[in-house]
Amino acid sequence: MLSKIILRALKKGGNVMDRTSRSSLFNLFRVLSVVFLLLTSLAYAEEKPEDKELAAVLAQITQLQQRLDQNPSDYEALRDLGIAYHNAALKDSKVYAKKAIEYLEKAHAKKMDDNVVLCYLGSAYTLLAKDASNPMDQMSFVNKGVEYMDKAARKDPDNITIRMTRANNSKSLPKFLNRRPIAYEDFEHLADLFERGLKVPFQLKTSVYHSLAALYREDGDVAKAQKYQTMAETVQKEK
Repeated sequence: MLSKIILRALKKGGNVMDRTSRSSLFNLFRVLSVVFLLLTSLAYAEEKPEDKELAAVLAQITQLQQRLDQNPSDYEALRDLGIAYHNAALKDSKVYAKKAIEYLEKAHAKKMDDNVVLCYLGSAYTLLAKDASNPMDQMSFVNKGVEYMDKAARKDPDNITIRMTRANNSKSLPKFLNRRPIAYEDFEHLADLFERGLKVPFQLKTSVYHSLAALYREDGDVAKAQKYQTMAETVQKEK
């Protein structure tokens, strides 16, 4: 738009502008164009990481949908498609939460003993609650969601995916829902598994320790916050 305005001015004033004036205006145009491109690139750079994450998930969704279309009985494709929509819903619950529930419900109906699916389904229901306009619907979705996640954790207490999903979900829910103790429980349980020798990527360890440090810091327990912060830093150094 900026370039069009300046070029329009050049055309209108072409007959009366001397060569020096036209040259100055062109130089101004070039400077402003560079500034505009720089500002645009900076704005894009700020948005790029999150956009790139969502774009990767959406690409995964496209591939899984194609795979499922080719073989509707492919349970793994159905399950992974539901999980991918859940991960997209973490970025935009209004757009993707219902889709996550649709496919995770289908996967759960096919294999009711898959506790990871049950946990993701529960998390998806709480994400759906964020955008529900009716308070009664919000509470219904949250109650169903936490019930499913808690059931999954009871059935498979040492499952890392279940514990991480429920912990992060519980941490993000409003405090009046009293899920913060669940976040502590899950992160502490995972930390205990790590200390007992469970081999996991260092990124997972640091994520759990940082989460515990943040929770304790927010709740005023400086000693425990420092403990887990130190543990995270130690893992980083030893990687």
